[in-house]
Amino acid sequence: MKKKLKNDTGEKKNFDINWKIRKEADYLHWTKKNPSNQIQLAFRNHWTTFSKIIKKYRLTNLKNKILEVGCGRGSLSAYFSDAGYECTLNDSSKTAIQIAKKNFNKFNLAANFNVGDCRRLSFKNNSFDIVFSIGLLEHFRNPKDVINEQLRVLKPGGIIISYIVPKFKSKAQEKYNFFCDILKHEKAKSESTRKRSVFRSKLGINAYKRIYKELNLKKIFSSGIYSLPMISHSCDFPFTLMSKDSEKILVKYFLKILKSYNKKNPWLCREKYGQAILITGQK
Repeated sequence: MKKKLKNDTGEKKNFDINWKIRKEADYLHWTKKNPSNQIQLAFRNHWTTFSKIIKKYRLTNLKNKILEVGCGRGSLSAYFSDAGYECTLNDSSKTAIQIAKKNFNKFNLAANFNVGDCRRLSFKNNSFDIVFSIGLLEHFRNPKDVINEQLRVLKPGGIIISYIVPKFKSKAQEKYNFFCDILKHEKAKSESTRKRSVFRSKLGINAYKRIYKELNLKKIFSSGIYSLPMISHSCDFPFTLMSKDSEKILVKYFLKILKSYNKKNPWLCREKYGQAILITGQK
């Protein structure tokens, strides 16, 4: 008889409810065209950054089997699938997996889908060349167990990529908070469904680097990431967009900001400046 896992966050049910009740859950933030809103722009930059990091690890002896843990709607996996990777998407929410399937079918993207707990993945040891997660680890008080399970299914020499959104105020966001507060106030007047709150930890780069080292990962890389503000009435889960015209104007403005950084990869930044942190390593 399998031992029942204790719910570390106590929020699993709330995540599933949010996927069911919020219309934003149906958005897929993948596009082959130029990004038309701020979240498409974000995921395009995530994809570009992940691609560069993967190339630096030079996985010449491995195939392109990739697993996204806590996939949600599958926006980044859509980029991997479109680029020819063999993708598997895993999420504890059956609703999220149904949404991801619908999204992939709509755009004729290939993938395998699996409903399962990230602390006890239903895959064999050494199954994947790359394992990644976006916005997952911060929802656990003890993320080491979750990372260790990802390493179990990762092949020797494979890489793990963790994109984490800790609970802290981003320097990139500070001067725009007043505008988001106004939008939030106005939206609340007409919104009938409210998203359920979920736990988010404050662990930063040093804490995750320590875990990576304890788990004997090599070639560890870390950085702040997502060097732009979010302009929305709801900057938490799930991402919420403004009108199409407003989003197009915002994308043009954000592209100018990124260009002004005058860096090879302006999406990467100091830890406290970005909206998230990025940790990668090799098994």
